[in-house]
This record gives sequence, C-alpha cells and structure tokens, in this order.
Amino acid sequence: MYRSIIGLLILSVFISCNENKTSTISGLWLVKKVEMGKKEMTPNARWMNFKEDATQTSGNGWFQHSYGTWSLKNNLLSINNKNGVADLTEPFKVELSKNKMLWRRKEEGENITVYLEKINEIPTSKGNELLGLWKLKSKRVKKDGEFLNTNVTSKETLFLRWDDTYVIQNGPREKKYGIYKIHGHKPELQIVNYGENPKFNFYKFSISKDNLRLISTENNEELLYVRVHQFPQ
Repeated sequence: MYRSIIGLLILSVFISCNENKTSTISGLWLVKKVEMGKKEMTPNARWMNFKEDATQTSGNGWFQHSYGTWSLKNNLLSINNKNGVADLTEPFKVELSKNKMLWRRKEEGENITVYLEKINEIPTSKGNELLGLWKLKSKRVKKDGEFLNTNVTSKETLFLRWDDTYVIQNGPREKKYGIYKIHGHKPELQIVNYGENPKFNFYKFSISKDNLRLISTENNEELLYVRVHQFPQ
C-alpha cells in the first residue's frame, strides 16, 4: 500500500510537470496571420521569442526591433516592450494547442485574432533575400501599351546593402545612391534616390533561386537581375 501511494504521488508530479511544460508559451513563435474584423494581414516574417525568465524579444526576419517582458496569468497574456509604446488595450486571451497558438482580444471595437506557430529558428524575410549584389540582365519598358526591350550594359548592377541604402552602378565611375524599404506585408520594394530631384519608385518583386524580377507597380517597367558576387570590371 505504501509503495502504491508513493508511486501515485510520483506519477501525479510527473503528469503535473508535463502539463505545465506543454501549457507554457516559452519559445520561438512565427506570426502566421492576423485577423482584424473581416480584414486579414500576413506580417513579413514576424516572430516573437518568449524566454523562461519572463523576458521577450521580437522582430521581422533578421531584424530584432523590440524587447521587454511578458506574463501569462489565467490564460491572459500581457506583453511589455521597453523600447515601444505602452499597450493600454486588454491582455490577449491565449489558446494553446501543441505547436500552435491563438491570441484573441478587441481593439477599437474590432475582434483581433493572431495565429502563431512554434518554430526552431528565426525566419528569413523576403527583404533579407534581397540583400546583396544583383547584375541587370534585361530591361523592358512599356510604350504604347507594349513592352519593348531596351539596351542594357553588361556592367550595370544593383547593390542592396544591409543599412537600407542602395547603389546602382554602371562601370566604376557611374554610381547612383538612394534609400530602399521593403513593405511590411507584401513583396514590394520602395526606393528613392539621393540628390536634388528625389523620386519614389515602387516595384513588386519575386525571387527564384539567383534571379530577381522587379515589376513597376504602375506596370510600365520590368527589370530582370541575376545574383553576382563581385562588381563587373
């Protein structure tokens, strides 16, 4: 009898530990989508890392932009970002199921649902994939409703740097500089040149292996690039 009681106690402790372990939100999570009322948004490689010491970090792709603390009581999640704006809305109600998690609450009268999935490493965003040196292969411009090929040199390159600046180079002496930005919810590249007459340009982009395609959002220009690892001489 004594041994049976001890065995039951050990088993109950083991089950309790497993329940606590499976019910914790600690770990790295990817935000799959966000629903706000009838609208749906898909963040670009948005992740959150909840650590067991009640601290948390979050970011998009390789860029970590927030840090702070978290607490979970009675399935209500509160997140505090020490470098962000105070969240005065009610805590999220958390629903946890194995490697998936839902957050629910109301913001400005709208029902908010956040879908998350547990991951093992920080995800790569589409913007991260754009980083590096690209050589122009072809350029087509729309004229009178038709796309026409234009002449391109074998030396024209686009260099997208880690500090959100770009360099368009055609030979060692001809260089154009500017700033670029990746849209937070869709594969769109936004660029503006330095100089006296800055102009904003917007391109939809797609990457397949080492090939990059840029299409103007006005659908009047198409640029095809291939990834290279040194500037043409």
